[in-house]
Amino acid sequence: MSEWFAARVRVARPTDQLEKVVAFYRDGLGLSVIGHFEDHAGYDGVMLGMPDANYHLEFTQHVDGSP
Repeated sequence: MSEWFAARVRVARPTDQLEKVVAFYRDGLGLSVIGHFEDHAGYDGVMLGMPDANYHLEFTQHVDGSP
């Protein structure tokens, strides 16, 4: 087989401190916010990574906090 296929990887984690987590990865480590969403089935979320990379991190927070 002569063709190579690249995988895309997403690591998603819940948090109760979404703003602090985003600040750490964006401001501290220099990752870019590449996407976000609000109130999707009760969750807010932010995706961070390098714009052209085949991976990104996603952090979510439930609007009511953790159970």
